[in-house]
Amino acid sequence: MNKDENKCPDCGEVFEDVFESIDHMLEDDEEFDPALILPNGYRLLVGSLLRCIYRYADEPDMVKSVAQSTYLTLFTAETSPETLGAVVHDMIVGSSMVGIDEELKQLLEDGE
Repeated sequence: MNKDENKCPDCGEVFEDVFESIDHMLEDDEEFDPALILPNGYRLLVGSLLRCIYRYADEPDMVKSVAQSTYLTLFTAETSPETLGAVVHDMIVGSSMVGIDEELKQLLEDGE
Protein backbone atom coordinates (compact mmCIF):
# COMPACT_ATOMS: atom_id res chain seq x y z
CA MET A 1 0.00 0.00 0.00
CA ASN A 2 1.18 3.48 -0.63
CA LYS A 3 1.36 6.21 1.98
CA ASP A 4 -1.63 8.08 0.51
CA GLU A 5 -3.90 5.17 1.45
CA ASN A 6 -2.81 5.55 5.08
CA LYS A 7 -3.28 9.32 5.11
CA CYS A 8 -6.28 10.93 6.77
CA PRO A 9 -8.16 12.97 4.14
CA ASP A 10 -9.30 15.43 6.81
CA CYS A 11 -6.19 16.22 8.87
CA GLY A 12 -3.42 14.83 6.64
CA GLU A 13 -1.88 12.64 9.34
CA VAL A 14 -0.06 9.61 7.89
CA PHE A 15 -0.40 6.27 9.65
CA GLU A 16 1.82 3.20 9.67
CA ASP A 17 -0.91 0.97 8.27
CA VAL A 18 -4.48 1.02 7.01
CA PHE A 19 -5.78 -0.35 10.32
CA GLU A 20 -4.52 2.69 12.23
CA SER A 21 -5.82 4.97 9.50
CA ILE A 22 -9.34 3.55 9.66
CA ASP A 23 -9.32 3.54 13.48
CA HIS A 24 -8.44 7.25 13.31
CA MET A 25 -11.42 7.97 11.06
CA LEU A 26 -13.91 6.27 13.41
CA GLU A 27 -15.64 8.01 16.27
CA ASP A 28 -14.25 7.15 19.73
CA ASP A 29 -17.12 4.79 20.50
CA GLU A 30 -17.16 3.18 17.03
CA GLU A 31 -15.50 -0.04 16.01
CA PHE A 32 -15.13 -1.55 12.55
CA ASP A 33 -14.85 -5.33 12.71
CA PRO A 34 -16.85 -6.97 9.91
CA ALA A 35 -18.01 -10.47 10.74
CA LEU A 36 -19.03 -13.66 9.00
CA ILE A 37 -22.04 -15.26 10.71
CA LEU A 38 -21.50 -18.98 11.33
CA PRO A 39 -24.03 -21.67 12.28
CA ASN A 40 -25.44 -21.39 15.82
CA GLY A 41 -24.96 -17.62 15.67
CA TYR A 42 -21.19 -17.62 16.15
CA ARG A 43 -19.37 -14.86 14.31
CA LEU A 44 -15.95 -15.01 12.70
CA LEU A 45 -14.59 -11.50 13.21
CA VAL A 46 -12.93 -11.02 9.84
CA GLY A 47 -11.53 -7.59 10.73
CA SER A 48 -9.85 -8.97 13.85
CA LEU A 49 -8.55 -11.93 11.86
CA LEU A 50 -6.96 -9.64 9.27
CA ARG A 51 -5.40 -7.47 11.99
CA CYS A 52 -4.00 -10.60 13.64
CA ILE A 53 -2.49 -11.89 10.40
CA TYR A 54 -0.98 -8.46 9.72
CA ARG A 55 0.46 -8.28 13.26
CA TYR A 56 2.17 -11.66 12.76
CA ALA A 57 3.31 -10.98 9.16
CA ASP A 58 6.96 -11.41 10.18
CA GLU A 59 6.26 -14.61 12.12
CA PRO A 60 5.34 -17.29 9.56
CA ASP A 61 4.66 -19.94 12.21
CA MET A 62 2.10 -17.70 13.90
CA VAL A 63 0.44 -16.87 10.57
CA LYS A 64 0.25 -20.59 9.83
CA SER A 65 -1.27 -21.26 13.24
CA VAL A 66 -3.88 -18.50 12.86
CA ALA A 67 -4.77 -19.71 9.35
CA GLN A 68 -5.14 -23.31 10.51
CA SER A 69 -7.22 -22.37 13.55
CA THR A 70 -9.52 -20.26 11.41
CA TYR A 71 -9.89 -23.01 8.83
CA LEU A 72 -10.68 -25.54 11.57
CA THR A 73 -13.28 -23.19 13.00
CA LEU A 74 -14.97 -22.79 9.63
CA PHE A 75 -14.89 -26.54 9.00
CA THR A 76 -16.34 -27.31 12.41
CA ALA A 77 -19.05 -24.68 12.00
CA GLU A 78 -20.07 -26.27 8.71
CA THR A 79 -19.83 -29.96 9.60
CA SER A 80 -20.40 -30.15 13.34
CA PRO A 81 -21.87 -26.88 14.64
CA GLU A 82 -22.89 -28.47 17.94
CA THR A 83 -19.20 -28.87 18.87
CA LEU A 84 -18.13 -25.42 17.68
CA GLY A 85 -18.26 -23.92 21.17
CA ALA A 86 -15.73 -26.42 22.51
CA VAL A 87 -13.38 -25.91 19.55
CA VAL A 88 -13.52 -22.13 19.90
CA HIS A 89 -12.93 -22.39 23.64
CA ASP A 90 -9.86 -24.57 23.09
CA MET A 91 -8.48 -22.10 20.55
CA ILE A 92 -9.02 -19.15 22.87
CA VAL A 93 -7.20 -20.93 25.68
CA GLY A 94 -4.44 -21.97 23.27
CA SER A 95 -4.01 -18.45 21.90
CA SER A 96 -3.81 -17.08 25.43
CA MET A 97 -0.85 -19.35 26.04
CA VAL A 98 1.09 -18.12 22.98
CA GLY A 99 4.27 -16.46 24.14
CA ILE A 100 3.71 -17.29 27.80
CA ASP A 101 6.95 -19.29 27.96
CA GLU A 102 8.96 -16.28 26.75
CA GLU A 103 7.07 -13.93 29.07
CA LEU A 104 7.67 -16.23 32.05
CA LYS A 105 11.34 -16.60 31.15
CA GLN A 106 11.69 -12.80 30.89
CA LEU A 107 9.92 -12.33 34.22
CA LEU A 108 12.21 -14.83 35.92
CA GLU A 109 15.33 -13.26 34.39
CA ASP A 110 14.23 -9.80 35.50
CA GLY A 111 13.81 -11.12 39.04
CA GLU A 112 17.39 -12.35 39.29
